[in-house]
Amino acid sequence: MSGKFYNTITEILTKQEFSISGVSRELKKHGYDYHRLIVTGYLRALEDVGYMERKDVPPSRIYACVNKEKDIYELIADKLDQISIEKRLHVAVFLLTNLLGRPCFKHELTLLGISNPNPNPHINKSMNENLDHFRADVTRINIPPNDLAYELIDNVVPFEAVDILLQILKDRLDLGGLKAKHQQTTLVKIS
Repeated sequence: MSGKFYNTITEILTKQEFSISGVSRELKKHGYDYHRLIVTGYLRALEDVGYMERKDVPPSRIYACVNKEKDIYELIADKLDQISIEKRLHVAVFLLTNLLGRPCFKHELTLLGISNPNPNPHINKSMNENLDHFRADVTRINIPPNDLAYELIDNVVPFEAVDILLQILKDRLDLGGLKAKHQQTTLVKIS
């Protein structure tokens, strides 16, 4: 079964909850004529990994797609744990200010697991006169009034930030059929 099949099932179960029979009928409309037991096994596997939710409504089992999309703060926080404490603030501020196009607020750093920003040679407290406008523009989270904001002194790109972005992209994108099956382990000098 392919990624296209998975996308079809999640599309079906995102719109509405269905029993196994209902999922089978919907799949037939999309050109997939699998036996009910195969569909059941696939749905149970998706439930086991946390992508589907099952409700027992006798005599049926009803399945629904679980929305497991992480926000940008959760994605970055997951990867920041791999970075040394000394570099974490620089990497976090670099990523947020460059992704969001504004200084980042202390509350946002708290969402990344950085509760007390330590002094860093690459980071300053922001004195930008537009901080109130930036704070008002943020609508997905609640930035406390008078929350400190941070920005980069220079635009030194920490290697760890690039590594985090690459890891997030690799986690989120299907690169099957595009990547080399065998990774090169030695560098070859071409003269």
